[in-house]
Amino acid sequence: MANYIGVRCPVCNKRFVEGDDIVVCPVCGAPHHRACYQQLGHCALDELHIKGHVWEPDPPAQDASGQSGAATCKCAVCGANNPADGLFCQVCGSPLKKASGGASGQPYAPDTHTSYPHGGFSVFYGTSDAQAPFAAAFGGVSPDEQIDGVSARDIALYVGPNSRYFLPRFKQLETHGGISVNLAAFFFTFLYCFYRKMYSAGLVLLGLFAVAQIPSLFIFPEYFQYVSANLNDIMIGITPAPFEPTQHLWAYAVIPFMRMFMIACGIVFSVLANRIYLRMVVKNVRALRQASTGSDGRIADDRQYAKLLAHRGSTSRAAVLVCVLGIAAAIFLVSNLMVAFLYANNLV
Repeated sequence: MANYIGVRCPVCNKRFVEGDDIVVCPVCGAPHHRACYQQLGHCALDELHIKGHVWEPDPPAQDASGQSGAATCKCAVCGANNPADGLFCQVCGSPLKKASGGASGQPYAPDTHTSYPHGGFSVFYGTSDAQAPFAAAFGGVSPDEQIDGVSARDIALYVGPNSRYFLPRFKQLETHGGISVNLAAFFFTFLYCFYRKMYSAGLVLLGLFAVAQIPSLFIFPEYFQYVSANLNDIMIGITPAPFEPTQHLWAYAVIPFMRMFMIACGIVFSVLANRIYLRMVVKNVRALRQASTGSDGRIADDRQYAKLLAHRGSTSRAAVLVCVLGIAAAIFLVSNLMVAFLYANNLV
């Protein structure tokens, strides 16, 4: 991990010391105390991100003669100034001794591991790239690199949290194709779609989920009668006889297959999720860029354009909450209507 000891946190302005819990902004590479970052809720240099700002440690103080107050060593990999007695670059983690003149004359760096505050998988990257801070923030993809005709910087602003996970996978899908599995899409299916604002795909998967519940509706009346008849035994811990319906046996037989169907849908969607998301992101970013482009072919207000990308994209916890509450309300309404029907017809 890069050595940030002695560097100031941009939130509290205190220097990092040995043992501090440090997180690094995935966009500009600025280190923060984890508590400071969580308290602020975002990078302290957030306003500079749209300008492509890359964090660097403060230069050493100079004395009256204009000379640095302390000897420094410039990293041959990222160009950052470091204490002369340092072993590793404070920005990219490259070994300073070898980077500044080894036998081979080429910079050498082992893989480094940095903790990022937005969750997801940590990024392992070789620091031989001259833009190591960008490589860390963009998952190894340059912010100016084009993915299906859209810059990685614009995609990162639109994707928002965990963009460093998506960018290298988007690049792989565009250049090499193949399969990219998204485990979150498998476990959360339509909820994941609503979280990532893929509303069309989310509604399709939600519809399939609703269809898979239809056989259970046919079994519900008899199952409710079974529970009502054995409620006292269930309450005192006595296991009643297994439930065996006498009507709609086809529905009872289909239920296990519907569960396997939903698992199969989850597997298929986990394979296609990143590709579907890439197409949606590229389509929406192109539309937003076109809407923000003036008659001279340039972005009229890049700051406003960046804010628009972040607003239209990113994630939506509210959509997930609405979906969960909607499903709960639907289950409550349907079950209560069916129970009322059973009581009205003296079936219980």
